[in-house]
Amino acid sequence: MRSILSMFSKSPFKPLGSHMDKVRACVDQIDPLFKALGREDYGEVGKISELIVKLEHEADIIKDDIRTHMRQTVFLPVDKKDFMHLLSAQDDIADAVEDLAVLLRIKNLNVPEVIRASLDELVDHVIKTACAGCDLILELEALLESSFGGAEAEKVEKATQVLGTLEWEADRKQFKLAQKLFSLESQINAPDLLLWNEVIKKLGAVADKTEQIGKTLRIFLSQ
Repeated sequence: MRSILSMFSKSPFKPLGSHMDKVRACVDQIDPLFKALGREDYGEVGKISELIVKLEHEADIIKDDIRTHMRQTVFLPVDKKDFMHLLSAQDDIADAVEDLAVLLRIKNLNVPEVIRASLDELVDHVIKTACAGCDLILELEALLESSFGGAEAEKVEKATQVLGTLEWEADRKQFKLAQKLFSLESQINAPDLLLWNEVIKKLGAVADKTEQIGKTLRIFLSQ
């Protein structure tokens, strides 16, 4: 808690950056998680899943410390409610990654060849989208120094638009992958089909939650 208080005394956005470091660490495990699944290395899938759960828990500790301190904070350069929305958006990303990791431990899934390429494409795109959202948080200090105006505000505004496009593209890739999955319904047993559908939806949720970062930053810029 002392470290969070120290960060708040320097900048209200530094604790968000500390929390985002843990969120990004969760996102960084998505690629190795699916690569292990593709190799049918279920022991490695379990290890990575456990690491994601640990990282998400560490993110929750930071989140709870921030929320505790926010109840005592009188002044912020942005609306306190919007600040908390940004924290929640970040936390939702880590939660979605954790949900994904837990789903992949329910049973040992194999990747049908028909969906392998589309799955890899969606995984790569979701990671790209999540990293773009994480990068936006790195701009908060400069945005604060510019009083949420000028060239820095224009840069962030453009980045939020790019993020929105990335999320839209993720939705399209998710839909196409789901279509391919259900074209196999006569070849895959029902439990695996339903579990794969949940995995695909949760992958999409990582991108969906990331877009909320851009939406909240646009609120900052409009004030």
